[in-house]
Amino acid sequence: MKVRKLERRSVLVIMALMMVMTILAGTLSSHHAMADKIVDGQKVTDPTPTPTPKQETKTVQKKDHNLIQFQSRQLKIDKAVTGTVDWTSSNANVCTVSDTGYVQARGVGSCVIQAMFFVNTATSNTKYYYRWNFNVSALRLNETKLTLLQRRKGFYLKLNNGDAASGDSWTSSRPSVASVNKNGYVHPKNPGTTTVSVTWNGVTLSCDVKVKEVNKNSLRQLRNPKYKSNRGKVVLAGGGILDHWTNVYKAFGSTTVINNAVPYSTFSNWNAWAKNLIIEYRPKAVVFCIGTEEIGNGGKITGKECADRMKKLIQKVHGTKRAKSAKLFVVSTPMNPWKDGAWDEIKEYNSLMKDYCSSRKYVTYLDLNKELMDGDQPDETFFVEDHTYLSGKGYSVMKNVVVKKVRKAIR
Repeated sequence: MKVRKLERRSVLVIMALMMVMTILAGTLSSHHAMADKIVDGQKVTDPTPTPTPKQETKTVQKKDHNLIQFQSRQLKIDKAVTGTVDWTSSNANVCTVSDTGYVQARGVGSCVIQAMFFVNTATSNTKYYYRWNFNVSALRLNETKLTLLQRRKGFYLKLNNGDAASGDSWTSSRPSVASVNKNGYVHPKNPGTTTVSVTWNGVTLSCDVKVKEVNKNSLRQLRNPKYKSNRGKVVLAGGGILDHWTNVYKAFGSTTVINNAVPYSTFSNWNAWAKNLIIEYRPKAVVFCIGTEEIGNGGKITGKECADRMKKLIQKVHGTKRAKSAKLFVVSTPMNPWKDGAWDEIKEYNSLMKDYCSSRKYVTYLDLNKELMDGDQPDETFFVEDHTYLSGKGYSVMKNVVVKKVRKAIR
């Protein structure tokens, strides 16, 4: 009897244990079922849920731009953009902007160009605002009043935006007084007054031109730096070589030249004259050719002494506000046949100046002797009979060496 009771208890205990194990097994299998799936007989683990990207907004102030009416600028986005860019202008009367970021200046004033775009990544969605400040100034002519001498050198009128107007946009109210060509060059013809106008994108600008009769008084103005028509030119500073360049104006063509060369002048003279004969003209370029009458003179003035004086003159001109931006040119002193006793000093001067110019961006050395020499000797056909100055053939070399370099530098 007792044995049967024990057997029953054992069976009950075993059944209870089996039930507990079954419950535990079900719990574990349901847990695994949440993470695993069976696909084609293979267990596959579900991927980790994708996190929600962070939402951000950023405003970036970009570089400011200064334009003149009707100039343009292409803006660019330096990000990998998601979707398209929304371009807007705060004032379309000042600047307009296209769907590609092309900005066109219209009127005078200020505005803000804005680009709104998105950059989306796995971890963030960022909304960007790029902003550029634009300042637009008025379209102007380089002169509004001009005084020229009858049948003398003319003057180039130019727009300050750097663009050239079309040929039929320039007009003169009285072409018999002064005409104007398609490039804005005003040619004075007869005494009187006229108005030269240019139309650009619907805006008309004018310059009042007065042409004066050539007489003793008016000729004094030809080199007077107080007249605007004599400023911003190419100034020649030197001695007889430059002074005897009789066709220099023709050689430079449309580039206006003020030939202030003085025969027999020295480096010391030009250091004293620099303010009145160079700096006051606010030149675009200065061409120096000094030393033919001085280097080796009497065997007393050496090439090094002359080079030191030339350097002092260059520093004086370049160091002033009115001539700071001028392009300076030093023409080599010719190996003149009649000064064979000074050739060594001339060579030393030219060598020193060549080295000096090569180390400075604002001054250029122009080597005449490279063309004037026949081996170790100067070619006498490049000089007049008494060897004092260059011949017509010599000045053709001067034109090829000097004019092309100067015109290119100030273009």
